[in-house]
Amino acid sequence: MKNLALLFTFSLVFASFGRASAYEAVPVADGAVITGEVVFKGKAPEPKKLLIMKDEGVCGEGYIERREIDVGNDGALKDVVVFLEGVKKGKAWEDPAEAYVLDQEGCAFRPYLQIIPRGTKLTILNSDPILHNIHTYELIGRVRKDLFNIAQPKFRPKVSQTVTTTRGNTIRVECDAHNWMLGWIYVVDNPYYAVVGEDGAFTLGDIPPGTYKVKAWHPFLGVKEREVSLPPRAKGQIGFEFLAK
Repeated sequence: MKNLALLFTFSLVFASFGRASAYEAVPVADGAVITGEVVFKGKAPEPKKLLIMKDEGVCGEGYIERREIDVGNDGALKDVVVFLEGVKKGKAWEDPAEAYVLDQEGCAFRPYLQIIPRGTKLTILNSDPILHNIHTYELIGRVRKDLFNIAQPKFRPKVSQTVTTTRGNTIRVECDAHNWMLGWIYVVDNPYYAVVGEDGAFTLGDIPPGTYKVKAWHPFLGVKEREVSLPPRAKGQIGFEFLAK
């Protein structure tokens, strides 16, 4: 009985912790705005050339080029997620215009990078008339942990999967049938996030006044962090610079 009582107490504490740590949508008065850009300094590496070895009729012939660090005009760095860390209360989540979707088309993941709220369902499509096998890994430092591994033949063009992680936020997406295919999912716990545009720019709005850690994450360059204090109705600007390795 004593052990049962301890287990019950632990369950209550754990449940309370889970509720306390969840994000709460509340009205935001005098919200602040952060704008900025992410740039890359130095010479970007050349794209990797990966040989197409099967399903050439769908995937193409020869080599595919995979540019892991994509730099635009004036050093604008693409494929970066910018987000506020640890926000517990604030604006409501936005309903996406469409459900979260990951498509396999032309032997590539589309989109290459997307942000998904924790616990949200992802619709996975196979628009190619061949077998794909979507295999996802949670990245925790240098450790890769299997999340889900789904064979998706042409007669199974649509499946759904709830997206969550245990310790990290980064999910690497691969196809076991086509080793050049690569994609990324970043899992978020609050709605203060953005994927930078083609010009490396981003905007985060309706932020409750306070002091925050603002982070920028790139799949191959890691994380940069800045701290910002925002008074009511502030319009802050912040930039991130990634350097060539």
